Amino acid sequence: MDALHNYSRRRAGRAASGRAGGAFCFARRAASVILAGPEPMSAKMPFRLTELVLAAVLAAAALVWVERTTWRQISALRAELNGAETARLLAADASAGERFRAEANAALTRLQRFLFLSLLGLVFGGAGVVVLIYRRLIVPLRSTLSESRAIIERQEKLASLGVFAAGIAHEIRNPLTAIKVRLFTLRNSHKPGTSEHEDLAVIHNEINRLETIVQDFLQFARPAEPELQTLPVGRLLRGTGELLETGLAARGIRLKLELRTDEPVRVDPDKMKQVLINFVQNGADSMPSGGTVTLRSRQQRQVLNERPVNAVVIDIADAGTGMSAEVRSRLFDPFFTTKEQGTGLGLSIAARIVEKHGGIIQYETEPGQGTTFSIVLPPAPPHDAEY
Repeated sequence: MDALHNYSRRRAGRAASGRAGGAFCFARRAASVILAGPEPMSAKMPFRLTELVLAAVLAAAALVWVERTTWRQISALRAELNGAETARLLAADASAGERFRAEANAALTRLQRFLFLSLLGLVFGGAGVVVLIYRRLIVPLRSTLSESRAIIERQEKLASLGVFAAGIAHEIRNPLTAIKVRLFTLRNSHKPGTSEHEDLAVIHNEINRLETIVQDFLQFARPAEPELQTLPVGRLLRGTGELLETGLAARGIRLKLELRTDEPVRVDPDKMKQVLINFVQNGADSMPSGGTVTLRSRQQRQVLNERPVNAVVIDIADAGTGMSAEVRSRLFDPFFTTKEQGTGLGLSIAARIVEKHGGIIQYETEPGQGTTFSIVLPPAPPHDAEY
């Protein structure tokens, strides 16, 4: 009877774990729908070169009308010059009259040629001006507008996701808490080494994994504001290296520090270490046979928040397998992962944290050549000496 009772309790625990897992899968699918990228702006804003072409055609038509009118006036003047009335007036001096008529016709011919060439110049020059205006002014404005709309739409969706995440986390954590309480009781009633104890260990590990996923989901959807401090970038890198060096060495991975600059940055040390740890661990995972991951600090002129600054750049370089074009296109998509046990939120969370610091993430990769991620951060304000 006790065995049957214990079996029923295990079945109940597994069923509750299954319900929690099902709830998370629903949350994951819903979040993916909420965060689905907006449809391309080109679909919403059709290409409007036709308006510029129409304006150019109208301007060209006006120029042609002016040219044709002037041409008719010149032709009428030429006809009058060669007419009987002019011949009668010039009859007194035939040689002088013929010379005058020839010079006048030559002048009118030159004038017609000048008008024709001027018309061609105006048409082609106008077309060039239209193209120049479109490329230099309209295209950048349309691109900026598209980017602004995409950012606004994404921020609105992230705000909705934050509310959604809080509710989902509450619904998932309640059954997880109940499962953990029953699991604790069950583990105390079975001795290590028995099949029941092994089953309970599996359930315990899966519960911990679910809790990690829920925590990552909340951190992505509703990231806390960073508690900024000013410190040398070298201190940040050395602290990260001290945390990871031993674990990486056990996997045959060497962590190399290159401090080319020690400029101060204004960051939340804990959150920025989380970002660095994520990138370093990803680099190590891409080298299953061992290798070197390089943490490098340097300065570079970059554009941040639409203004050029002497940015502090942190590179995380590995010599791993690199990334394919398909992986690159979805690199920062929530829930996209190439790992069997990954949640697909690590890089998304890292991007949100760096964004909160006013920075950006860049990367270079080639299949079989390794990957370098670069965290570009604004420099600390002048005379900011908290450290």
